[in-house]
Amino acid sequence: MKINSGIFKNISLDIQKNSNFRPTTAICRKSIFDTIGLIEGKSFLDLFSGSGIIGFEAASKGAKNVSFVEMNRKYLNQIIDNSKKIDYKNFTFLRRDVQRFIKKCDSFDIIFADPPYNIYDVNLFVENALTKVNKGGFLVVECSAKESLEGYDKIAKFGETNLVYWKV
Repeated sequence: MKINSGIFKNISLDIQKNSNFRPTTAICRKSIFDTIGLIEGKSFLDLFSGSGIIGFEAASKGAKNVSFVEMNRKYLNQIIDNSKKIDYKNFTFLRRDVQRFIKKCDSFDIIFADPPYNIYDVNLFVENALTKVNKGGFLVVECSAKESLEGYDKIAKFGETNLVYWKV
């Protein structure tokens, strides 16, 4: 998998073999960053990081800092290994339960989350996450098209995947 754009464009990232996560597709990644606009100098939080591709795209596009939160140790270790391919020093890597983390963390300009489809209480997560987005920032949730979310500002549909946006 390669980074789509920015200063690290075309850098290849390794993906954990036999992983259960769904890396965000290139078309979805483009849509996310086109929608949220310039992120240069902004703080970025990648939750349920999986491959970490969204956080790496954010770094490539000039985010001030990028934090990855992933509970699976193997996935997080792969993200850390991939980070060594990139000349960027403002990464934070956390092995945490996202629901607990989001209640206690600092706020961010942009929060992206890709929770497991259909087995996670996304509405509860959104309620908690919106309190951690800085004014003028975004919460972006990638979820199954079958999940029902409320109060969003925009939704983009890509087959069985929805990208749901809240602007704070």
